[in-house]
Amino acid sequence: MNNKKLNKATALLVVAAAFLIISVGATLAYVAYKTPEVTNEFEPVAVSCAVEEEFANGVKSQVKVRNTGDTTAFIRVAIVVNWVNDANGTVLATAPIEAQDYTLTLNANGWKKGNDGYYYYENPVKIDQTTDTLISSATAINQPEGYSLSIQVLASALQSDPKKAVEQSWGATIMDGVLVPN
Repeated sequence: MNNKKLNKATALLVVAAAFLIISVGATLAYVAYKTPEVTNEFEPVAVSCAVEEEFANGVKSQVKVRNTGDTTAFIRVAIVVNWVNDANGTVLATAPIEAQDYTLTLNANGWKKGNDGYYYYENPVKIDQTTDTLISSATAINQPEGYSLSIQVLASALQSDPKKAVEQSWGATIMDGVLVPN
């Protein structure tokens, strides 16, 4: 008699498990069949910038940076000054000295120099907008024969939001929407 009760209990347990498996399977099949397909609409931002400058009669001027990306961005610039051989493009090992070999007139409006040597534009630059002018003019004074003054402006941009992106990548601080370089 005890064996009979055990067999009934086992049979009842098997039937309950089968019912549960069939119910779960049918529910999943129904949900999979009835749930519409969802398209992921996430698009990453493109952050880029371009240096705009004028050059006439050996004078570089009106140097600024345009945000060419598709999101508001912070901009920073490195200025690299060298003597470049006119014949073969090689760089002279001795770097030019400011005020002795060339003049560089900077516009401090909106730009701050960081301890890392970069110039940081304080305000985020909107899409297709430019910074204020950084270099008003740059002119060679005393250049070696066969060489020309080369002033390269190397700009980089980072999305302004979230501010953590700039703070972590550049080590700067964003206070009330304004970039403060270290």
